Amino acid sequence: MCELSPMQAAPKYSELITQVGISRGYASDIARGITTPSRALAVHIYRKTGWKTSNIASLTDAEIDVLERVEALG
Repeated sequence: MCELSPMQAAPKYSELITQVGISRGYASDIARGITTPSRALAVHIYRKTGWKTSNIASLTDAEIDVLERVEALG
């Protein structure tokens, strides 16, 4: 996993496509901030790339762990 801070640029579209498994258009929209992914997808993006999207940017790793467990139950 890459070590990126939430303030750094989004990963390349190709990284989101291959590592996260989303379409190019959706990856583009998320990376450019046009679309906010669901919290579950945001956590998945973070786990795969190290990048925190805006809806989880303020969360600590411990809070993301809890969110991941809660989202899995939902």
